[in-house]
Amino acid sequence: GVLKKNTYMPCRGPSSAVCEETGAPFKIAGPVWLGPLHNFDVVDEAVDRLENKKSPHTVPTMKPLHGLLCCVSEELSEAPLYYKLTDLCKFLHCNSPPFEILRAAFINSGYRISSQHKEPQAIKTDAPNRFVWDVLRSWVKDNPVSKKHLKEGSAVQKILSIEPKYNIDFSIPKDMHKRKKAQRYP
Repeated sequence: GVLKKNTYMPCRGPSSAVCEETGAPFKIAGPVWLGPLHNFDVVDEAVDRLENKKSPHTVPTMKPLHGLLCCVSEELSEAPLYYKLTDLCKFLHCNSPPFEILRAAFINSGYRISSQHKEPQAIKTDAPNRFVWDVLRSWVKDNPVSKKHLKEGSAVQKILSIEPKYNIDFSIPKDMHKRKKAQRYP
């Protein structure tokens, strides 16, 4: 929404009334917080204090706290929403790609991707929806789904029948940033 004198005004929905992937009508929900969730200076300072034991206090939950703060520090702050990879793959009836291979596909195409600090199977990205679906379409070409799930006219069949617009490269680049070693998602 748009803030006008302490009042949020509703935004417009998508420019089309139907999904370009399935032709189904959109379901719109809200409200959603679009502002920053974290102060990264504070998060980085907290990670540094935990890693270098700068605090005079003993924290019994240091490992899980360190893992949570590492996830927060790596999270894309500009992407307010996330995709739950397991839900997308369950919908398509396919196996879920490993996160590092998925990251590689996005990075090789110039997009950023991160996990979400509280949901282990979530991905946040600056890539358009079409690219996310093209990654999954390409994954399914290499890891086919059972024909019994491809009923004529079903949403799954419609999504998978669209030819990918993007060339998806799942190879892991040598310079791909490794994530900090931490106990994530206790």
